Amino acid sequence: MRVYDGDPFYRKPGDDSPMRERIKFHSKRLTLFFIQLAFLAGVCYIGEAVSVHLPVEVPANICSMGILLSLLISGMIDESKIELVSSFLLKYMPVFFIPAGVTILRCLPMIGDRIGWFALVCIITTVLVFLSTALTVILVGRLQRYIAGKRAGKDVHLRGVFTTETEGE
Repeated sequence: MRVYDGDPFYRKPGDDSPMRERIKFHSKRLTLFFIQLAFLAGVCYIGEAVSVHLPVEVPANICSMGILLSLLISGMIDESKIELVSSFLLKYMPVFFIPAGVTILRCLPMIGDRIGWFALVCIITTVLVFLSTALTVILVGRLQRYIAGKRAGKDVHLRGVFTTETEGE
């Protein structure tokens, strides 16, 4: 019979130490992460193939997002199946914008005397994107309330989605 002599890998039969459990948990999580990453890479690869064969020029990343969206909406893949890698990518998303920012800075000499117009276009498009996003969020929220009201059997009208009309009116 072996006696514990400080060996970190020593384990009595039936004894699962907290460290061993933590290692198992993290190794399973890491494996799951790489499986999800491989799935997303496969979707991107398919999006690239679709993009090449389309008669119009559509960026491969747009095709990939469309494919992923259709897989999620159709229920062919559950959101939880890509949650780990998606949350990681969302957490570190700003890092992916660094190359684009550096490219813009490298092109600054080409802009030259039009820097004011460039800044104006950036400001205007930022405001437009902000407003369109805000309106989309508002409309989707109203549409969700409309659908929930219909499912609950309430007398709701679709015009309430596009106006400021409230449920009590």
